[in-house]
Amino acid sequence: MANAMLLPVLISFLIMPFSAMALTQDFCVADLSCSDTPAGGPNPGLQITDYALFANNLPSAVVEKVTFLDDAQVKKLKSVLGGSG
Repeated sequence: MANAMLLPVLISFLIMPFSAMALTQDFCVADLSCSDTPAGGPNPGLQITDYALFANNLPSAVVEKVTFLDDAQVKKLKSVLGGSG
């Protein structure tokens, strides 16, 4: 009976270093902050995807690769939403 209870504990100790490593990589994304207010603050910012992608000065080639849209469509959306590049 003791062996049956020991097995899940051993498995969790074997898995924990890998899950901790994955969590560390995920938390690195949270360090990138776009504004002065913290993400967990009482008034977090809001960025709508359309404006984040097309109302900026990113080069159109970068937006094309991220969105899988063609050059004409990206330029049309940038002109409508006030982006450049």
